[in-house]
Amino acid sequence: MQALLSRRSVLAAPLAAPALAAAAPASDKKWEGIFVIMQTPFLQTLEIDEESLRRETDFLARGRVHGAVWPAGAGESVSLSYQERMKYSEAVVKEAKGRIPVLIGVHGANKFEAMEYARYAEKIGADGLHALGPTSGAADQEILADYFASIASVSSLPLSIQVSNEGMTTDFLLKLADRLPTVKILKLEMGNIPHEVTKVLRERKRTVFPSTGGGAMNLMNEMERGSGGTMAGAGFADIQAEVWDLFHAGRKADAESLFLKFLLSAVLERRSTYVLQKEILRRRGIFRTVVMRNTRRFTLDETDLKELDHIMELLKPHFRA
Repeated sequence: MQALLSRRSVLAAPLAAPALAAAAPASDKKWEGIFVIMQTPFLQTLEIDEESLRRETDFLARGRVHGAVWPAGAGESVSLSYQERMKYSEAVVKEAKGRIPVLIGVHGANKFEAMEYARYAEKIGADGLHALGPTSGAADQEILADYFASIASVSSLPLSIQVSNEGMTTDFLLKLADRLPTVKILKLEMGNIPHEVTKVLRERKRTVFPSTGGGAMNLMNEMERGSGGTMAGAGFADIQAEVWDLFHAGRKADAESLFLKFLLSAVLERRSTYVLQKEILRRRGIFRTVVMRNTRRFTLDETDLKELDHIMELLKPHFRA
């Protein structure tokens, strides 16, 4: 009974009345911007291609993105073994060399696995943690609250939490952030995402940044709302970072012009899935293959590839790396 009460207490306190978000302290600004969900490169044997993973990390740093995340959903984390996650998390951190913040994915089947990943991320010098809900799919909010509180209990690193099931509502995340002071980023993935960004900005009572997914398709709209950033794939990460930087430098027309070119790729990704990111990275000399672990099906046809040719030509003058 005591354990149940303890779990419930995590979310017991009600939220205060909605208020406008205060400006973030300068020290917290590094948790805003384009935090890229890295793709995981595989060899034809389906082994992880460490050389390409390191190149991807270096590519993101040279492209001046604001942070990198590995592994997460778009990085095919559900297909990775415990040993792989441990080994290659360290490789990513070492390759980044402090040039950009690195968030290590710590989600697991249960809180005990997630806690082990979190302890290890701190040990290897990661800048922060990134956690989806349990990979078991648990959506019970008491279990979810205990799961995230357990992660926060073993590491003082800043924590990014990504919506991954219906139990992780925005209200749930806000209450959770109030109880867990290390929470810095809430990655919103469900409902009308831009409206959820506004909700977080209006109702937060401490520094917490609303980030988003959706392939950065709503980035301009979200930035106008004061969004804390977005987490999309790595192929055109430098372009996303340039859009963000232009917008926040007051050059909104230039940001919008570049975003509209980038948007063609975001729409194409909706139809072709994450293999598009790997094809872009292959074309840019970062990956050697487009292999995915759970499918041999290449979802781009000849016309898609011709469209990608056109998109690459449009964006090439803006490449940073």
